[in-house]
Amino acid sequence: METELVNYCYVIMETFEIQLLADRFQIEPLENGLYRIMEGEHKVGVIFPEPDGDQVKWATQDELDEGFVQQIGELITEHNM
Repeated sequence: METELVNYCYVIMETFEIQLLADRFQIEPLENGLYRIMEGEHKVGVIFPEPDGDQVKWATQDELDEGFVQQIGELITEHNM
């Protein structure tokens, strides 16, 4: 289990699962604000949030569909609330 110091509080960074339509993905939070997306043993890609005015836009350096990245990012945000 990894931890990250955020605003003087320790946040436990554990892998969690999300569902997008019929697909289930495991999300592995990484220490540097990145999120690794896994589908079973297959690495789908890595995404990260970027400020966009007063909103957050999700981005990647992998070859993933922009809509998919945004949907997964929104589910991550929802999970973290």
